[in-house]
Amino acid sequence: MKLPLLVTQKLTNVQAVVRKQIVVKIDKTMELKAPTPPKTGWIRTIREALGMSGTQLGERLNLTRNQISILERKEAAGTITLNQLQQIAEGLNADLMYAVVPRKSIEEILEDRAAEIAHSILEISHQNMFLEAQQLSKEKQHESTKMLIKELINAGGKVLWKTHIGENRK
Repeated sequence: MKLPLLVTQKLTNVQAVVRKQIVVKIDKTMELKAPTPPKTGWIRTIREALGMSGTQLGERLNLTRNQISILERKEAAGTITLNQLQQIAEGLNADLMYAVVPRKSIEEILEDRAAEIAHSILEISHQNMFLEAQQLSKEKQHESTKMLIKELINAGGKVLWKTHIGENRK
């Protein structure tokens, strides 16, 4: 069975090594379990745990008590910026830490996406073969699906994340 032009790209050895290093780093973040943020937000919680008033924190940051109060409310509402959080963390002698943590391992995400694309491509191909009375056995269909999934993963991310299957634009 001829595979679509979609899978003509392959990762170079250097790209594969770099990707593997990045995947290891990202997969390590999955071990992180972020605590549930307090209802009043981390700023106010830490400030109160330190026994520091809003006025005192404001003085450390050249801000007014009112500005500190506004920033605390913005954090609790989820509308504060990272720069603002970083500034306040400095005033609390704390570090700002944030991460985007995948719900699954990178490999699982890639395999799932490759399977989705492979099933879409092969479904069309199998329909055409059925119409031409050249239908593959279930075993051969499964084998061709596994082969295409592997080729898609080896081709790299750009192939996997194209919006339209069969798209050849970069």
